Amino acid sequence: MNVSLNTTSLTPQHEGLMKQTVPVIVLFVLSYTLIFLFCMIGNTLVCLVVVKLPRMQNVTNYFILNLAVADLLVAVFCMPFTLVDNIVYGWPFGVVMCKLSAATTVISVVASVLTLVAIAVDRYCAVVHPTKDIITLPRMVQSIAIIWLLAILIALPVIFVKREEPYNPPLCTEEWPSYGSWSSRDFQKMFSLTLFVFSFVGPLLIITILYMRIAYRIWFRKAPGDERNVSEQARETATKKKVKVIKMLIVVVVVFALSWLPLHTLILVDDAMPYSVDSVYSVVVHGYCFPVAHWLSYFNSCVNPIIYGYFNHNFRTGFKAILIRSARNRASIPRRL
Repeated sequence: MNVSLNTTSLTPQHEGLMKQTVPVIVLFVLSYTLIFLFCMIGNTLVCLVVVKLPRMQNVTNYFILNLAVADLLVAVFCMPFTLVDNIVYGWPFGVVMCKLSAATTVISVVASVLTLVAIAVDRYCAVVHPTKDIITLPRMVQSIAIIWLLAILIALPVIFVKREEPYNPPLCTEEWPSYGSWSSRDFQKMFSLTLFVFSFVGPLLIITILYMRIAYRIWFRKAPGDERNVSEQARETATKKKVKVIKMLIVVVVVFALSWLPLHTLILVDDAMPYSVDSVYSVVVHGYCFPVAHWLSYFNSCVNPIIYGYFNHNFRTGFKAILIRSARNRASIPRRL
């Protein structure tokens, strides 16, 4: 399942049911379960804070809400199916889930990445052009609609090329068309390259440029008033705040790049390899490298609530309010004798 950031590149003949040894499978299951739980809990809290607390309902937080929804889709539709596909030979979920899981994977991943770009644009406008109301509520709604529309359009080819092969066990494979001098392999490579550009290189370049501009503006912006009247302690406090913001921006870019680069690299390399690859390549790359690369990519969805939520004082306060309210509601439920 290359196009869906998953991989089932196997021959119908194989020995046994599992791709790895039992200790490795246990490690994969525990690792995927851990990020699944963190992703579900963290992103659910983000959604609850924005939806239930009126003071948190602004343009920036609506983008963060959209990011949390996309990351929740990654957790529900990507992580479990990817885990099973990476450790078990064949596809046990049927033809409908073969298409649905693959398409939803691309949609949720692209929507998540494009929302990161929207957040970067929003923060750039807020810092560099603080007096201009550039991203209004209607524009925010339009941006979110465009994000999901683009994600769906990019994922459309997946629905048409995915099919279940009636092997024993069945396989969820891709059947790309051929046209003229273009072979099915050429179309597959082109789609992987398109996905690489739209969901990694392009967003990473835009996010990096915007955050560099933000960091430059924050660092060199002078404090209000005459600097001669600013005390040394005030200067140190302002410097610490600037350093904290810049560090957070660096973390955003670095985590995004490190999380997704291994998987995209493996997909491009795997597409470039001939069909007649030896067993050593198949065992190492498809049995071990892809599961680790998938885990790293999903780690980005797991850590997004921490970067955009827990590092923000308003979100931290909101998390506490939601948890306290939930605890009080449970305590107020009468116990049955």
